[in-house]
Amino acid sequence: MRRRNLGDEADRQRIKVLLKGKNSGWRQARLIALQMGFNPENESSEIAEIVGVSKPTVNRWFKQYKEEGLDKVLTRGYGIGRPSGLDEEIEEYISKALDSGRWNTAKQAQEELQKHFGKAFGYQTVWTWLKKCAGVLRVPRPVHEKRDPAKSEVFKRTFLGKLLDQPIDGDKPVKIWFADESRYGLLPNLRRVWTKKALRPHKLWKSEYKWSYCYGALDVVDGESVFLQTPTVNLQWTEQFLLQIKKQFPGHEHIVVWDGAGFHPQCSSHERVPEGIYPVALPPYSPELNPIEKLWDLIQDHTSNRLWPTIERLDQVVAMHLNDWIADPIQVIRLVGNGWIRASANGSAAILNIKPF
Repeated sequence: MRRRNLGDEADRQRIKVLLKGKNSGWRQARLIALQMGFNPENESSEIAEIVGVSKPTVNRWFKQYKEEGLDKVLTRGYGIGRPSGLDEEIEEYISKALDSGRWNTAKQAQEELQKHFGKAFGYQTVWTWLKKCAGVLRVPRPVHEKRDPAKSEVFKRTFLGKLLDQPIDGDKPVKIWFADESRYGLLPNLRRVWTKKALRPHKLWKSEYKWSYCYGALDVVDGESVFLQTPTVNLQWTEQFLLQIKKQFPGHEHIVVWDGAGFHPQCSSHERVPEGIYPVALPPYSPELNPIEKLWDLIQDHTSNRLWPTIERLDQVVAMHLNDWIADPIQVIRLVGNGWIRASANGSAAILNIKPF
């Protein structure tokens, strides 16, 4: 959908004011979508992913805004009607609780709502409310207790400066890589599977502790990828991995962004860092900033819930799926196309001889 004429200045200012106020979850999502929609560079699919709805829903909001105005978009239509007893106060309370992820079961939600509002609510009623408020059961992602969200936000805002601060000389073009390692092995990795409601799936299990490792780096501009499967991780193997990046792309300088692991050198003057490689350290305990983490998770989709006869066979399967990423740069760009990464790469393009994307 073309959004060249979406939003006049009055509505833009009004949305900014409304976003600073108190909004229910559905209203906040529509305000954010409209604010992002005012920028024609933001695709509907990206906006949909950020606000947690489908792309057709976002496009429907945009169409409604253009035809009927902002107030209409911010008026919720309930279709068959609001679930019995779900007033705005309860809906807002449930929405905030879902944002924090503090309920493991609908039973816990029922007990807390009854205690907070001093009323009796049926289990099925609460379950319906949870679904109406876009609630869904998901496995939480582990977050280290020492993680500092403020440092993550500072890194995003200062990433462009970190790129420009690298001591890069000469006229060679520059590649920006996000790198990390993953461990996999013969100990089964069990994940959710689709099954029928009445069935409890079973998967074979054995306790066998043999492991392999894979170094990986994703080029956030061109979508190139480099991988190196190894028996362990240490400074020596890290050096070999960096040399492989140079070997595959000898005509470039390379900025490598990774975490502060002990086998990750943090500056270009380190004895294990080849010439032309410039490391940049991520904040501690912030794996969510590294897009390659999502790639490792996708690879495990192909290797989980199975017993592997040997580590060599598992190495072959992992390599096969890694080759799919090597052969498809567009897929890599979609994976790493976070807004702050893209903006920083484009901002440094002229100085670092990077083609904008």
